[in-house]
Amino acid sequence: MHRLLASFMIVLAGAFVMVSGVLTGCSPAGGRGDTASGSKVILKLGTETAVGSPETRGAQKLAELVRKNSNGTLEIEVYEDAKLGTMRERNEGMRSGAIDMGTSSVGFLASYEPVAGIFDLPYLYTGKAHEMRVFDGEIGREIDRRLREHGLRVLCYFDAGTRQITNNIRPINTLNDLKGMRLRVPQSEASIEGFKILGATPTPMPFGEVYMGLNKNVVSGQENPVSLILSNNFYKVQKYLSLTNHQLFMQVLLVSEKSWRKLSAEQQAILLTASWEAEVYEREIVAREEVELLSILKEKGIQVNEVANQGEFAARAKSLQEIYIKRLGQPAKDLFEKIDALR
Repeated sequence: MHRLLASFMIVLAGAFVMVSGVLTGCSPAGGRGDTASGSKVILKLGTETAVGSPETRGAQKLAELVRKNSNGTLEIEVYEDAKLGTMRERNEGMRSGAIDMGTSSVGFLASYEPVAGIFDLPYLYTGKAHEMRVFDGEIGREIDRRLREHGLRVLCYFDAGTRQITNNIRPINTLNDLKGMRLRVPQSEASIEGFKILGATPTPMPFGEVYMGLNKNVVSGQENPVSLILSNNFYKVQKYLSLTNHQLFMQVLLVSEKSWRKLSAEQQAILLTASWEAEVYEREIVAREEVELLSILKEKGIQVNEVANQGEFAARAKSLQEIYIKRLGQPAKDLFEKIDALR
């Protein structure tokens, strides 16, 4: 409801600015909100994953909505599968203004806001509903406010699904099964520390290198949502898929603050409201397809097992909270309390 109201107010503000522009005259394109009326603006958006992934399909839906709602005067070109660079390169590109838009895990943004690393910790939420309450409320808005100080602006939060573990050694049923296993993890400190405390040997690696790393036995396993395990053919080089449900994962859709300021108020409103529509579309894909994709993976031959005692994993991961509080102080303590209050 708050988003619908905000959307109406932004569009109303955009209409006021348009009328003011007619009365006072429009300045040439190049500064904040001064894109010339009728001129076409093209934004480049980079995603982490392949065309069939929910993340990239959400980005493509956004491009479709923006083109339609702007009558073609604002367009988004989607570059999937890290074609605009790794997550780190995209984030830096957006900060400098070289890249307009991109997706990133929230925890990966800890290099700018250290407390953001908390969002990549394992077993942080009780379930998807809890996770959505976190990002769709005050905490999500606070992430946006903090990132603006670093040249990044949040448009929406895509659901990246629930992360599971695959490997070539054995099914994961207990913490002992993870001990010493070389697992590819994202290049975020929270992911690395999370799997260390669970007993694995985490190996950070860009997403685009994961298939080759598995195929060449650089790592024995990896962890990702089932949508990415299928769309990236990881099942072809992995024997076991264990449903650890260790991380409920969000990909935040960002726009460069420099690119944002070059848009007119009307274009900003179109982009923001279309982002919220794309968020709903993308989240529905994830909710609808996770069970279906798991069945397809079973048919492909990967052995799937439920993890009966996830509480053992969650209890071990809980100690990370004290580590982060000692490291980051009161901001981390406050954030953990806010997350727990939404359970």
